[in-house]
Amino acid sequence: MPTLNAEDHLVRTLSSLVPGVVEGLIREVVIVDGGSDDSTLEIADSTGCKVIRTDAARGLQLWQGCRAAKGDWILIMHSDSQLGDGWMDQVQNHINAHPTQAGYFHLKFDDPSWVASLWAELLTIRSRWLAMPSGDHGLLLSRALYDCVGGYKDQAAFEDVALAMALGRARLRPMATSLTTNARRFKARGWAVGLLTRSARFMLYLLGVPPKPPMVKRAA
Repeated sequence: MPTLNAEDHLVRTLSSLVPGVVEGLIREVVIVDGGSDDSTLEIADSTGCKVIRTDAARGLQLWQGCRAAKGDWILIMHSDSQLGDGWMDQVQNHINAHPTQAGYFHLKFDDPSWVASLWAELLTIRSRWLAMPSGDHGLLLSRALYDCVGGYKDQAAFEDVALAMALGRARLRPMATSLTTNARRFKARGWAVGLLTRSARFMLYLLGVPPKPPMVKRAA
């Protein structure tokens, strides 16, 4: 779980994982922090997370976190996302029945506006038709599969797309459980501007234009 100044939502995210810890489904939580100057690290330490400190680059953070994880399965999600009802059954079913595939969740935003629903629907279409779920969808896959496809790349952006492309359609499957993501970072620049900007950057990346590093730090 990559973090950067995530104190506003990290407690809720970690709390949503507690049932999985109690049932033994989650054995460890790895937080990879990109240089928080709020109480993110204190929250992570106080809740028993394993903390890794690194630069504020999500590709690097995810690579470091997955490398440090010790389990046979890895659940990757952002620090501002909460899994919906029934997530443990869905995760256990995937582990038992689909060991050679990576699973991703049904994305929602905690914003009731129509434009937020539109953006979530566009990302759902992308994940289904292009087999490219975003990082906001979360990802569940075995260590063996992660290593087989080369894992995350240390790149400035679209590390989620790079991993999805490495997995390919046959090794990706949607899971019914929802994953609700905080919409604050999307609303900061305005939904319309953000949607157009992200869509343009996505198309340029698919055309081979390398992503530029982020200009400012932002929460994971």
